[in-house]
Amino acid sequence: MAQEANGVSRRSFLAGSAIVGATVAGMGLVSCAPTYNENRNDSNASGGGDGSDWLGKAPDPSTFDIEKEVTVDVAVVGCSDSGSIAVRSAVEAGATVAVIEKSESVNAMGGDVALINGDVEANWGRDSFTEDDIDEMVETHQMESSYKTKSAIMRRYANEIADVYDWIIAADPDIYIVPETFADIPQDKLDHAVIPARYPLPDPDYDFHQDTVPTYHTTVAFNNLKNILTLNFEKAVSEGDVTQLFGHFAELLITDDSGAVTGVYARNAETGGYVKVSAKSTILCTGDYCCNKDMLAYFAPTTQLYGNGTPWFNVDVEGNLTATGDGHKLGVWAGARMQDYHAPMIHHMGGGAGVDGRGVMGINGYLNLNMQGKRFMDEDIPGQQIENQIEVQPQSTTFQIFDSAWPEQVSKFPAAHGVVCYYVDSDETTGNYAYPINIRSQGDIAAAVKDGRCLQADTIDDLLAQIQKANPDFDVETAKASIERYNELCEKGVDEDFGKSSRRLFALNNAPYYAATMTPAMMLVCIGGLESDEECHTYNEDREIIPGLYVAGNVQGNRFAVQYPISLCGLSVGMALFYGYVAGKNAAESK
Repeated sequence: MAQEANGVSRRSFLAGSAIVGATVAGMGLVSCAPTYNENRNDSNASGGGDGSDWLGKAPDPSTFDIEKEVTVDVAVVGCSDSGSIAVRSAVEAGATVAVIEKSESVNAMGGDVALINGDVEANWGRDSFTEDDIDEMVETHQMESSYKTKSAIMRRYANEIADVYDWIIAADPDIYIVPETFADIPQDKLDHAVIPARYPLPDPDYDFHQDTVPTYHTTVAFNNLKNILTLNFEKAVSEGDVTQLFGHFAELLITDDSGAVTGVYARNAETGGYVKVSAKSTILCTGDYCCNKDMLAYFAPTTQLYGNGTPWFNVDVEGNLTATGDGHKLGVWAGARMQDYHAPMIHHMGGGAGVDGRGVMGINGYLNLNMQGKRFMDEDIPGQQIENQIEVQPQSTTFQIFDSAWPEQVSKFPAAHGVVCYYVDSDETTGNYAYPINIRSQGDIAAAVKDGRCLQADTIDDLLAQIQKANPDFDVETAKASIERYNELCEKGVDEDFGKSSRRLFALNNAPYYAATMTPAMMLVCIGGLESDEECHTYNEDREIIPGLYVAGNVQGNRFAVQYPISLCGLSVGMALFYGYVAGKNAAESK
């Protein structure tokens, strides 16, 4: 594996947004957040209200100073992962379009896409998923979402994303298909690179079907998502009739007497006046609401209970964070129904994150002890499930313990998001790889120890003493007994206590020993939106289609529920792109 020398790209930071989210706890950023008990006793502890009035009152359009009127076929509200694609899709379907965006340019968040089959995946021989495989993917997604999502949404995505992905990257004449995950990327291709995640596999004998929750080998990452979105948007502008209303805030949908949506009012941040956009179809592409404390308190209260903050940083032209649930409010004010169960995306990436957001040893299923010194789970589970387990432990704090044999062990762990499964023999850190999530070096561990993000000791007794020094409530004697028991099970090759795969039973026998503290992770986005379907329609409270109103991206409901599923890494961004295309096409054709 050749080490990239270009530094951490924007995509490395954003697409590994999972990196940022789940492990910021290990960076000490949650040390100032309220504790579980403080949150439990104070609904305002996270800086928001109790959520009872999250919707507020719709503004009165009679107070709007209309400075301009625009008439188009399709109005697109929001120009990020889904909106930029919806604009191009609508234009190519023959529609005139107005795009309303409160930032100054195209936005982007993320970068990983769950790409299933197709010409791009064929570059790496990953294009042979069968109909039975897709059935399994859909069923796994449904199970992870407690069957609170619509199967047809997932099924259409799985069957059609490859063609839409090809259409998206066709907007970039300089697209570069990286041959392997850790291959060098030419400097002039950094903004145009498509990277296969976890290819080739660290262990050629690895079979993901053996995992408790399988992660399919589909993930492809844009090294710079904003660039590809901008190119798609610019292609639409160059080929069609697009009215650009950047720096404008959509504040109210326009409806007629039948309840159909016929346009949108948008405030011009520069003048304070309003633009009335009349449209035969309107698409909401406004993202999630992770920066709206009232909505979180109402729809996802445990995110406040456990102090799950967010690393969101996109801002509007007035300097305020985006992702405030604008589209959700617009839709509900217009009569749309909100889905019942929302899904905070909190897939853990390991404890003790560095400046690049990567946990010390990822979420690898090494021995994990709680504050009572007890082992409490089969550690060999994905990040979202690990987050769920940590939250219900005493003080929501646990300790991942491993030893110096880790370089020979990591290839035996799942080739999955947040898991360290590649080792590079180097005293340098590996954060400058284009896709650094899954790779570690001795230099990474040494840096974590030096920075105090990871504890190191020559004996188990010393390691446990260090844990207790930092955490006075930690039960050292019980922890010793737990380690002895765990080592016995590892020697037997059978986990009689929690059923962990024998493939990942590694005894603690090799000094030095290490420990990383795991606490509740940060939330990347909170996914839950207006009830929708595989055609991007919206529904009213009687579950009847609202004419003229479509949704895509994180304001589109019924895609995820309860928790974020991890069997298809990159599904959130993938669905935003895919259903941006579907929404744009359908909105244009309904004119």
